[in-house]
Amino acid sequence: MTDHPHGRALSSREQAVLDKLLSAEFTGAHELRSQLPEVRATGNWGEESPSIDLEASTGTPAAPIKDGVIPSCGTVTDSSGELFGELLVWVSGGRLSALEFSWYGDTAPTELPDPEFVTVAVSG
Repeated sequence: MTDHPHGRALSSREQAVLDKLLSAEFTGAHELRSQLPEVRATGNWGEESPSIDLEASTGTPAAPIKDGVIPSCGTVTDSSGELFGELLVWVSGGRLSALEFSWYGDTAPTELPDPEFVTVAVSG
């Protein structure tokens, strides 16, 4: 029996950003990608924050990865090519647990960036 998480379905932008961040190859990426079809957003990090908590079904395979930030990060630029922030995916117990958008500067974003402006890199 699959444990279906609560919350809401991901928006198309949330899904696209997670797809892009998990497109990199690293240990556990395959299992995390397999969780995407059933992952749910369970809350925002603030009233206007695009960062969200995630909950993956326990019926999907857990990734063999330490709790914390995955070794794949998305650097975000704005439409003029200026560095704007970064996207981080958090894992707990081998399951997707959060999508964080941290920004540089004084103005906090209220939505996730278009994946077109995200460059993904894997850290050691």
